[in-house]
Amino acid sequence: ADGRVNLTGKCELIKDKEEIEKAKEIYMKKHPGAFWASFGDFNWFRLDVESIRFVGGFARAGSISAEEYKNAKPDPVAEFGAAISGHMNEDHMSATIAMVQGEVPSLEPDEENPVEEAIITSVDSLGMYVKVTRKEAVSFLPKSFKCRLPFPRKAEDRKDVKMLIVEMTQAAASKED
Repeated sequence: ADGRVNLTGKCELIKDKEEIEKAKEIYMKKHPGAFWASFGDFNWFRLDVESIRFVGGFARAGSISAEEYKNAKPDPVAEFGAAISGHMNEDHMSATIAMVQGEVPSLEPDEENPVEEAIITSVDSLGMYVKVTRKEAVSFLPKSFKCRLPFPRKAEDRKDVKMLIVEMTQAAASKED
């Protein structure tokens, strides 16, 4: 399963008209096609977060305080990560396959059981999640599975992500030679 976060705290209906307009403005910026937000029976709520629990999958879980949550900064790549994924999946899947084969043990190029598809599902400043599909399952891996490709260093902006992906693709190509 993918990572998830549980936020707990007190949730209250927003009644102040100015606060409703501010909440709507923020929501519509993130979800521009949300026509339902203008329905007369649509309500706005505020969650005052008291605790946070992260479950990241196998053997990855933890908690942070409400103060740590409030002080956290968004990942600098999150805003354009989906665009990078889309571009790479549409135009450069062979590069993603090469990176996966170069970085993931047991996925070296195999003519009898090739990696047929490597779809980047998300990109952040530390790396990418990739859904990999091989021709056939092997004893310890199903036919399709997700893996994490970490960047060699943290990416700070869009240009940096491009440079890191180029470096990783070139490194994978040099392993094939």
